[in-house]
Amino acid sequence: MSENKIYALTVPKWGLTMEEGTISEWLLDEGDEVEIETEIVEIASDKINQVIESSVAGVLRRIIGEEGEDYPIKELIGIIADADVSEDEIDAFIASYRASNRSVDAEEEDTEGSASEKKAHPVSTSKPLSKMRATIAKTVVSSWTIPQFPVTMAIEMGKAKALRMTLKETGQAISMNDIITQACAKAIEKYPMANAQLGDKEYILNPHINIAIAVAVDEALMMPVIQGCEALSLIEVADRFRQLIAMVKDGSVGEAELIGGNFAISNLGMLGVEHFAALVPPGMAAILAVGGIQDEVVVKNGEMVPAAMMRVTLMSDHRVVDGMYAANFLVELKRLLEAPENL
Repeated sequence: MSENKIYALTVPKWGLTMEEGTISEWLLDEGDEVEIETEIVEIASDKINQVIESSVAGVLRRIIGEEGEDYPIKELIGIIADADVSEDEIDAFIASYRASNRSVDAEEEDTEGSASEKKAHPVSTSKPLSKMRATIAKTVVSSWTIPQFPVTMAIEMGKAKALRMTLKETGQAISMNDIITQACAKAIEKYPMANAQLGDKEYILNPHINIAIAVAVDEALMMPVIQGCEALSLIEVADRFRQLIAMVKDGSVGEAELIGGNFAISNLGMLGVEHFAALVPPGMAAILAVGGIQDEVVVKNGEMVPAAMMRVTLMSDHRVVDGMYAANFLVELKRLLEAPENL
């Protein structure tokens, strides 16, 4: 607990796109004692329902947030304090907290227009913007401010497809996305700046390879994270990704599964997309956009032969990764995917 023995209970941030949460239910009443890991309140955010546990001991002195109401992240919703802290001290703490944590709200647009404008233009219909789409829009704007550039490479995936079929015959369910994820982890070991972060005056080289994978659910976009890929086998990566997908679909995915990503993958190949570029998520250095595997005719040793080709585009934060480094990363990724026995 802080020196003045007062602790602010706020709405946490889960994942890249969360901007607000809804208080589903308070699990304690004002005056109840709180221990470390005591469950205090349940907060919902789109597909996620999460119980917030206390990180301090004390008494739930003040419930500020109301059940059923939406609050932005970091909004003050409750106060935990020692029993001997006065009400005046709590009031002063709340006032100070709010004064120092004011956020600038977006200005509301005038959607009605003047009477003359209404006469000049037909009335349009509108579709309500979901919370998730609104937060995705804000995240995209944040991503767009990152100075980023794409590098695309074609990769022959015949041997990777054969590896997947061999594993399938032995009862091991492996997707192409699992193989690509494992190859990215191996490539990052050789080119760690793709897994780095930009600090204030330095680069932060992350000790673990935590890969976030974009998953679409209805109108939602989530990026669950496979933690510690550097220590996982291909089979373990596949098992963990299946677990994360199941959690996303049943709504049980929580903060622990959505934070900590250092490198991202977005795969639209299953929709027939040949190649595309994805925006670098805030806080990461790169994202790999994966297109579909297409049967093509290529020239090998002077002869035209069929090949299963896949195009990937690495979008990188130019402040962290330069063009040559991105190209070398893709060369290593290509080598690994074209000789997948090394995975």
